[in-house]
Amino acid sequence: MTSQCNAVLPDPMVPCDCDLSDFPFMPLDVARLRDSDLAANETPDACWAAVLLWSAAWHQVPAGSMPDNDAWIAKQAGYALRGRIDPKWKRVREGAMRGWVLCSDGRYHHAVVAEKVRDAWSAKLLQRWRTECSRIKKHNDRHGTDVRRPSYEEWIDCGRPTGQVLSMSGDGYACPGEQDDSVPGDSAPLSRGSCVAVSAESASKGQGKGKRQGHPDVRSNPGGSIRQPVPASDCSEIIFGYGLSLLVNSGTPERQARSFLGGLRKVHGDDALIDRLRACAQARPLQPLEWLAAALPPPTRAAIRRSVPVGRHGAAYAAIMEA
Repeated sequence: MTSQCNAVLPDPMVPCDCDLSDFPFMPLDVARLRDSDLAANETPDACWAAVLLWSAAWHQVPAGSMPDNDAWIAKQAGYALRGRIDPKWKRVREGAMRGWVLCSDGRYHHAVVAEKVRDAWSAKLLQRWRTECSRIKKHNDRHGTDVRRPSYEEWIDCGRPTGQVLSMSGDGYACPGEQDDSVPGDSAPLSRGSCVAVSAESASKGQGKGKRQGHPDVRSNPGGSIRQPVPASDCSEIIFGYGLSLLVNSGTPERQARSFLGGLRKVHGDDALIDRLRACAQARPLQPLEWLAAALPPPTRAAIRRSVPVGRHGAAYAAIMEA
């Protein structure tokens, strides 16, 4: 019976992963609101409750939607106290819910709120794409590479990747998960084991220079290409580029994310952390911070105190591990 009801419900009005929780301001078209049927036909209490519901929905996921839960809705509208719905809610509910439609995802959507959400979400994605292109340009300038910056449409089709490891020799931009780890010089999201990402051509230019560059351990793999450890600065770029984006995009404050990654790096080292970041990218957990904390088992508490300088890097990690 439920499936039949859901079949006639309209589609959601915003993308399912639309998240504007980091947008503190919600656009308000004052002339549109002033001249609306809501302002003309509803009581002031219902109008105020409606604005509160718009504000609450703005920070939901997907943004601009509300769960089909009357107790939750009444609370957001200011008509719930100590777990009980105020009897006055019945008088204002219809006016406060004007324009809200139950959609096939089981959530309420509002056409006007959804319009503002889509505009803000498009602007957010455009800014992310520009940031990613700037990161690629910085990578090219630093390493003398020519990794092509994707168009906005290509970036969207690839799943909107941010912070993925870039090729040290190629000129392509591949979607995460589409590369074969066995192909030297690819631009997979993260390289397994130590920080390596060079092709036979680029590595051959550095043969004989390993000791002067501080990389004496240059090895040949069975396929004949040479794999060379990338400097620690590039490991930092991976951890605090890709890893930071992974955590921040899931809702972790940037300062906490940096402390957490710094703590993991201090305790477990670059190789282990990059390996787990790669696995996290493939698993796509809802809460990557908790996933990483569980994937990298903590040492003893005494070792944590010795390794992690609380108050600097790793304060967040130490707190989580010792909780």
